[in-house]
Amino acid sequence: MLAEIACQHQDRLAQYTGAQAAKQIAAFANELGNSPQRSAHTDPFISWVERERLTLAPAVELVDPALGKLDWLMLPGILEREPESGGMPPPVFAMFNVLKSDFILARDLAWRAVDESVWPTTGRFADTLDYATYGPNASALILAHRTALDLLDKVAVTANHYFEFGQPADKVYFGKLWRKAPDKTTGLRPLAETVEATIRAGVGALYGLVELADDYEHKAGILRPQKNLRNAGTHRFVVLHDFGDPVCSRQTPEVDHYCQEQFRQEVLRALRVARSTIQMLALAISQHEQALARRASGFVGTLTVPDHDWIRGRNESE
Repeated sequence: MLAEIACQHQDRLAQYTGAQAAKQIAAFANELGNSPQRSAHTDPFISWVERERLTLAPAVELVDPALGKLDWLMLPGILEREPESGGMPPPVFAMFNVLKSDFILARDLAWRAVDESVWPTTGRFADTLDYATYGPNASALILAHRTALDLLDKVAVTANHYFEFGQPADKVYFGKLWRKAPDKTTGLRPLAETVEATIRAGVGALYGLVELADDYEHKAGILRPQKNLRNAGTHRFVVLHDFGDPVCSRQTPEVDHYCQEQFRQEVLRALRVARSTIQMLALAISQHEQALARRASGFVGTLTVPDHDWIRGRNESE
């Protein structure tokens, strides 16, 4: 399927890779033939998740209903570092489960926020005469954005713990974990020694998180508007409008006004950023575990980390 897309957009390939590389990629893609036909999804939510590329899985381009789960990205086996673990799985599994849970909830809020009828109608609101929308559906959309971007700090906390970067857990932030404080002369922020050493040891995916953090933290970064919007939704007020121009609203520094559809697109972008961050974390952990396994000697005992639904007695196909 991806090969077909590549062949259809050779001009974009050339823009990204250069004419010669684009020609080679297109030649390789043509060798793969057509992708198999599949029936359309009957569930509109599943269709939306696939169209917006919001599956939390190793490959987000294709949703296979036969798998029974949309979000099947899992951690690899983890070599135990604490001999007195008592037979319990390492804490990183709990952290990763919460990352996935929060992402799934944020995605679900974004989907349900479109339909006003799914939310309680117990609230009564004063109209502000500027076509603003108030109620749990608008708040759900704002909360979905904030929840998605809050995951970035949790990814940083997970990485700090797993890779043993040594920062206090309550002082870890996604935009700051990976680099030292700015140099007083040059203003540059070199990589922290522990982060650079981990990358050079073969964990190349970790640099993907570094680049994302730079885009998110730097004032000129491409993701900085997302951070600013998250801060507005967390510490001030965001008001959405389904009609008219939000600029015509009565302005105050405490309130940011957005067109509802424009904000919905920002939520989708935030979800994709969160998804990519979680995927890169999982890949970085996998790369690190592969390097550890190559260095390990002697016998290694194993502990099976069972499926949560199986432990709870739930059918995996449900």
